[in-house]
Amino acid sequence: MDELEFRRTLYADPNCTDEKILAAIADDPKKQEFHKELKQLDKNMQLASQVKVPDDLVHKLILRQTMQTHRASKVRNRIQLAMAASVAFVVGVSFTMWQQHNLLNIADQAIAHVYQEGNYALEAQNNVSLQQVNAKLAQFGGEFTEELGQVYYASICEFENVRSLHLVMQGENGKVSVFVIPHDDTHDAKSEAYDRGYQSQAVDAQRASIVVVGEEGANIQGVKEQLKRKIHFSA
Repeated sequence: MDELEFRRTLYADPNCTDEKILAAIADDPKKQEFHKELKQLDKNMQLASQVKVPDDLVHKLILRQTMQTHRASKVRNRIQLAMAASVAFVVGVSFTMWQQHNLLNIADQAIAHVYQEGNYALEAQNNVSLQQVNAKLAQFGGEFTEELGQVYYASICEFENVRSLHLVMQGENGKVSVFVIPHDDTHDAKSEAYDRGYQSQAVDAQRASIVVVGEEGANIQGVKEQLKRKIHFSA
C-alpha cells in the first residue's frame, strides 16, 4: 500500500480496521504516530460535538432581563455572556478542527498529478520565455516580475477540477514541477508530502497556492521561496 492511499484511508476513517492498513501501521513507527494523532483528533471532535445548545436559549435570556431588577440582571448578564462565550468557543474550535481535518492536501495531489501524467511534461525540452509564462498566468490575474531561469514546459491544466498553471523548470538539483493553483478555501496551502520517490511543498502566495514537486533529496525549498517572492497578483 502506497503512502497516499494509506493517508487517504485514515483521513476518511481514523478507526479503520482494514488488515492492510493495520499491517502498514504495525510495520512503521511514523505511521503509528500518524494513526495515533488522527484517532486523538477524531476523539476530540466527537467530544466537542456533544455540547448541546438549547434551542430557546436566546428567548430565555431576554425574558430574564425583562423580569429581574437592574442589579440582578447585571450580575446574571455577566454569567450569561460567559456561557455564550464558552459555547461560541466550543463551536469555533469544533469547526476549526473539522475544517483542518478536511482540507485537501494539495502537496499530495501534486505528486499524484506528476506520477499519473508520466514523463510527458518532465521530458519536455522547450525554452519557454517569461513572457509566454506570464501570458498563461494572466488568466488568473498574476505575473512573475523576474526571470525564472530555464522553463521547459508551461501549460494550463486541471488540478482537482481547478484550472491551474503547470510548469516544469530547472531547479538546483534537476527539473522540478510547479503548480500555481488559484486560492481555494478547501485547500491546505501549507502542506507537504513525500511519496513514490518525490517530495512536494506548498506555499500560500496571496491569491494562489504554489506547489513545487521534485525528486527526494532535491532542494525544492529554495525554488518555492523564489517563486513566492517573484509572483505578483493585480488588485
